[in-house]
Amino acid sequence: MQLSEFFNYKNKLMEDLLTNEEIVKLLNANIDMKDAWKLAYDCVFPYEHIPDTVESARTFICFDVDVQKSVNKTFLLPTIYIWVFSHRSKMHLKEGGVQTDKLVSEIAKTINGSRFYGIGELDLYSVKRFAPAMDYQGKVMTFHAKEWNRPGLNDKEIPPKRRV
Repeated sequence: MQLSEFFNYKNKLMEDLLTNEEIVKLLNANIDMKDAWKLAYDCVFPYEHIPDTVESARTFICFDVDVQKSVNKTFLLPTIYIWVFSHRSKMHLKEGGVQTDKLVSEIAKTINGSRFYGIGELDLYSVKRFAPAMDYQGKVMTFHAKEWNRPGLNDKEIPPKRRV
């Protein structure tokens, strides 16, 4: 795994979130799907972001990637965190249920089991409560992936003093 993979994971996740009509509508019911990318860095952030001041009640999705540990020289275990939180005035859905629960469910349907993150399938590990600021509540989702620890030999030179 190269550090560029973090960049690619985040770009892919942003794409997966903003091309899902249900997720976009839960974030902003008044936005057209062709304008969904306007939500990037407005209410969907590829890093942990807690707004300092919010002039209107809103819903946010933030995400980040960590490498928790190296299993061995072959594999790393990246962890993807997704924070979903909403102002308490936006929590109740008209059709019933809780907005953050619906968003978490839609995100899981979209990426859980995906083969676009690492090798093998992306696995949902946990969903826990999250309260980032006064009047905001939500969930933090944790996904585990498996990734190659090092690039293949074709990607780097063999040191000149190495005996082959």
